Amino acid sequence: MKEDSVTDALLREFLLGKLADADRERMEGFFLTDSATRERVLALEQDLIDDYLEDSLSQEDKERFLSRYARTDEQRRKLRITGAIKDWAVREAMAPHTAAPTISVWNRFWTWLRLKPRFVVPIVVTIVIAIVLAIVWLNSRMEQRKHLAIEQELAQLNSPASMREVSPQITPFELRPVSVRDIRPHVEIRMRAEIRFIELRLPWIQNERYSMYQAEVRRVGDREAFTIPNLQAESNGRYTIRLRLPAQMLTRGDYQIKLTGLSIDGSAKSSEEYSFVVIN
Repeated sequence: MKEDSVTDALLREFLLGKLADADRERMEGFFLTDSATRERVLALEQDLIDDYLEDSLSQEDKERFLSRYARTDEQRRKLRITGAIKDWAVREAMAPHTAAPTISVWNRFWTWLRLKPRFVVPIVVTIVIAIVLAIVWLNSRMEQRKHLAIEQELAQLNSPASMREVSPQITPFELRPVSVRDIRPHVEIRMRAEIRFIELRLPWIQNERYSMYQAEVRRVGDREAFTIPNLQAESNGRYTIRLRLPAQMLTRGDYQIKLTGLSIDGSAKSSEEYSFVVIN
């Protein structure tokens, strides 16, 4: 499959998990290495979410969508928020507007303000507050979309097909579980220009074993955390979970990772915590 043969229809099948393994692996490669393909995937992903909210997906596509985009409580919450915003926008667009008398109404309003200047200040303050709230809401909405896009990129980067790829641009680091008795310094990661991705190897020291794990990555001091689901363990002499992160998302500072084992029904069980420091 060549990069120039990637159509929107093919990308949509990729998002819904309909492609064969070989084609899916090639698409994941395009997503990770080509910025134009990545932007198309994210745009089509938003269209797919809109189609789901408008109930225009077939029953099969709806089931596939829910299995990929509504696995966790956080994903379901984001879908509900997006649906509520979309419903509000539709109601606003369908609301009747009387454009003809608008000019005369506004003229009377401004005339009234000139005659009663003591009302001007509180009205202006109210308008300014409304504008500020609108700006805050728009910024929050943009941050939510950015956060979702990063989590989708992390999920693709850590998919089983991607984890099988080996590249000199991927630098491994061995972490250890955090212990209150451990006085050794955190693992330091020095970012260099040639490093595009880092691979964190997280040993699981608990006796319980799980078929799936979920990681939450957070920079100390930031409220934002990124969740990476569907991680699998490897047992090559040591039971370890590998986690890959793009170098561009790591800035100077301390980082924490919470790794949680998941039961068959997806509920959280045991967890371990790890930490590392990014230096420049």
